[in-house]
Amino acid sequence: MTARSAAAALALAAMLALSSCAAEAPPAAETPAPTVTVTVSPSPEPEVALGDFGFTYFGAATIDAADVAALEAQLGAAVDVPAECPWYPMIASHGTYAETRAFFDSRGVTPGVRFFYTLEMGDDGVMPRTVEGVGVGSTEAEVLAAYPSAVIDNSFEDVSLGPIKRIIVDDPASDSKYVFGLFEGDEYIGILQWGPDAGGQWAHLCLPL
Repeated sequence: MTARSAAAALALAAMLALSSCAAEAPPAAETPAPTVTVTVSPSPEPEVALGDFGFTYFGAATIDAADVAALEAQLGAAVDVPAECPWYPMIASHGTYAETRAFFDSRGVTPGVRFFYTLEMGDDGVMPRTVEGVGVGSTEAEVLAAYPSAVIDNSFEDVSLGPIKRIIVDDPASDSKYVFGLFEGDEYIGILQWGPDAGGQWAHLCLPL
């Protein structure tokens, strides 16, 4: 064997030895992928649009208020309670001659507010509105556009106030209703009651019923 052949053989042997070591070496450990933590925030509850009043409430006051004390607790303030008829407190004023009152059963038999009553007596104050944008001061057409299922009653006559055209809107979710009142010859709603007993009597409410 020539010197060149011998050198080549030694080089080949060295390469085979290196290959054998490489094959026998354990595989390199894989680097673990980083853990990603995803925090899912709960979706906020959708906001429910509310008017100044609805079928079963006026502001924070509800028809579930058992008495005047409960009503005041809901409103967070004292209300104007007439000495001669404590069942008929004024809970809000809308200018000088416009107001909203709550009416309880004067006999104390049926608990809760029987109806709320907003009436305007010649003042142009800012009047409360439903979420549909109607109330005292609205026209008949505006009320009917807001509540297409409303029923019109032209036969009602109050013992004191005379003929009143009533526009009645039933609440599909409770036994309450809106009763919009138009005096004879008027274009705008002048009185409005809402609640379970709404629309039956509009005057002399300080007399026990």
